[in-house]
Amino acid sequence: MNERTNSIYTRVTPQEKQRIVSRARRCGLSLSEYIRQRCLGYAPREILPDVYYDLCDKLNEARNDRNDDVVLSVLDELRETVIQPGRDG
Repeated sequence: MNERTNSIYTRVTPQEKQRIVSRARRCGLSLSEYIRQRCLGYAPREILPDVYYDLCDKLNEARNDRNDDVVLSVLDELRETVIQPGRDG
């Protein structure tokens, strides 16, 4: 592994720093790692809330039981609790 011995400094406004720190935190990355990935052309993904995984488990169970009504209900719940709230444009 290459040792990281060089630094790059940049100035940002307090609002810009707050947005960058917030985005790094939502991806589960340190500020340095988030900036490094973005600058190298990667788009880190946000860590999804636990409710997302719970709903996916419900979908799998309903699919295995071939219960289309439950699948549609869980999909609605997924949209309402995970997808719609808090989207930034």
